[in-house]
Amino acid sequence: MSGPDIPISPADLGFLPPVLRGAIKTLASDFHVTEIPAYEASGNGQYLYFKIRRSNLNTKEVLQILARLFSLPEGEVGYAGLKDRNAVCTQLFSVPIFRIPGISPDSSSAAVIEKEIHNQWKNLDGELELLEILRHENSLRRGHLAGNRFSILVRDLGPAADSAGNLDSKAGSIQELLQSAASHWMEKGMINLYGPQRFGKEGSTLQQGLSFMDGKKARKWLLDLGVSAVQSYAFNYYLRLRNEQGKLFDLLDGDLAVKSESGGIFKVPVADQESSRMSSGEISYTGPMFGKKMRSPEGPSLQLEMDTLSYLGKTEEDFKKMKVPGARRAGIIPLHDLELEWETDESVWMKFSLPAGSYATVAISHLIQLEENSERSL
Repeated sequence: MSGPDIPISPADLGFLPPVLRGAIKTLASDFHVTEIPAYEASGNGQYLYFKIRRSNLNTKEVLQILARLFSLPEGEVGYAGLKDRNAVCTQLFSVPIFRIPGISPDSSSAAVIEKEIHNQWKNLDGELELLEILRHENSLRRGHLAGNRFSILVRDLGPAADSAGNLDSKAGSIQELLQSAASHWMEKGMINLYGPQRFGKEGSTLQQGLSFMDGKKARKWLLDLGVSAVQSYAFNYYLRLRNEQGKLFDLLDGDLAVKSESGGIFKVPVADQESSRMSSGEISYTGPMFGKKMRSPEGPSLQLEMDTLSYLGKTEEDFKKMKVPGARRAGIIPLHDLELEWETDESVWMKFSLPAGSYATVAISHLIQLEENSERSL
């Protein structure tokens, strides 16, 4: 491997780039994300869940506000996933009832609890909008998240610089071109690449991770971040190799597949026997997140992973030595619920859901070329 040529969009895998370009996140209000919880709150238990809407605050800052409000250590405020400050986010946070002043978890009724919370909430002066109070048996933890629902306004839509000369009067309007692209990718599915933010500015986090794997010392959190970037780079490169073999949207004999609904992973000895489920989006093959607990496929699928390691100049043992757990990650994600709602002739709301760990910017990059500075922390 020479320099970090990082594939982060379908065009980087060899597909023709989208014929349209546009900008996102011109304003924080252009980007809305709502968590899809991994489970519903039961209505009983020793923890309160607060459904909160906010903007211009990241998850850590909201956590700190709640800890101050209820005089709690920050570690007692639970959350399922990290969210960016430059967006309108709807997210759940949990706190133990018995730690909230003025509330007895055993004797206070739901009405009393809600009234007391709203009274204390007034001290925040509108920093956080409290949408709902729920109750459950356990605290929220990282990963207690099924996915996210996005609503993103794309502005300044127009022909991309590298395609403007190729569009003629028969190509259709901007709306028709975008709808055509949306229909195509809704049928094929989203290529589940890691986005550019995973690798740091100009690949700096990836370069650090490669240095750590070569023996450079670092604090654990920084080491984990860097090695995670290397794992993600390996996964993205694996998808490039798979596309070069013409198998990006098809199963291979020996694949490990994942069920889209349940997340269950199973072996596919004969690809043809599961091809219809792959085409419908019910299942997808998985790619490697190399580490000590990662399951390996067989046959042609395994050979692709060995080719990926060879390109990196690494072995499976190199990743195991870094003490990263490893995992399998879906290669293709269904986009069945993608909607386009036009605000003007040159701006459109894109609405879609993604599983936890998938990137909104990657989904949008299937449809348009994102203008510079559009991919910050999404």
